[in-house]
Amino acid sequence: MTAAEAIAALEALGWIRLATGDWSWVLASPDGAQAARVSPWDAAYRMHAEFCRDAPSPYLQRIDAILPLGDLGHVVVMERLYPAPEDRAAALCAALALSGDSDSPPPEGVDDSAFKADPEIRRLREGVLALAERGARLPFWGGFDVRPGNVMADATVQLKLIDPIFVAGRKIVDAIVARDRDALARLPAGALAAFFTIPVFEDGGGELAVAVAEMGLAGI
Repeated sequence: MTAAEAIAALEALGWIRLATGDWSWVLASPDGAQAARVSPWDAAYRMHAEFCRDAPSPYLQRIDAILPLGDLGHVVVMERLYPAPEDRAAALCAALALSGDSDSPPPEGVDDSAFKADPEIRRLREGVLALAERGARLPFWGGFDVRPGNVMADATVQLKLIDPIFVAGRKIVDAIVARDRDALARLPAGALAAFFTIPVFEDGGGELAVAVAEMGLAGI
């Protein structure tokens, strides 16, 4: 099943499309209790979802299922989350101090003392550091993306860190533009084809897809 087919199947069951990100689409269950994140390929988020499942924390979302889509994609079914209070989200990120690799600067001038005193925060930080150590082996690794925009809250307003690491899609695009065949060849089979179907490239990739074909990498 493709990501598009998975979305159609969920919508046929009454799931409602909530949001579109760079790498995925998010739908809510008919009763509003769950969310499904559908992605043709997002190796970093897949690792994060497995981390949430295998190392539960009050600051990580509950994962109900990780369902494969083809060889690279997935549907992650989880508890539904909501926007978090901005000040508390910033304080959580400041306490974790893991925001050095994304385009967003670390929060400044916030009181993170309550979070720093929480042993669960220390445990979470250690877990995310270990997650990133494994993630660094991924091609086009981006690093940490711990910022207020990646903090949400459950129905009780408990904060949840939702997407702390990332593969840098921009680096993939740059490699295609630069015709860096060796770098692109590190991707798993089918990754480039999947990359051109993520939301930011729903039009099929255009000139980038042509460049990939010219390099003889259409099968990657």
